[in-house]
Amino acid sequence: MIIHLNIKVNGKVQGVGYRNFAQRMANELSIKGFCKNKSDGSVYIEIETTQMRADQYLEWCYRGSVMAKVSKIDVEPASVVGFNNFEIKR
Repeated sequence: MIIHLNIKVNGKVQGVGYRNFAQRMANELSIKGFCKNKSDGSVYIEIETTQMRADQYLEWCYRGSVMAKVSKIDVEPASVVGFNNFEIKR
């Protein structure tokens, strides 16, 4: 079963390659969705995948990229919209 999660990653996650790593990890796990920087300094991610892959992805989100310092992650379920790929939005 495919689930949809809205994820907000807080901490030092902008200017450290977090979105590129988020996209790479999503592609490795065959996860669809997108990520983008928010004006409050966080990174916002929406994903659609299985629960097992979502758990793996969230585990990575807590670690982040090499230079990132994740302080908090908020996760909320939402309705599936049917993404075709994973992209970085500007």
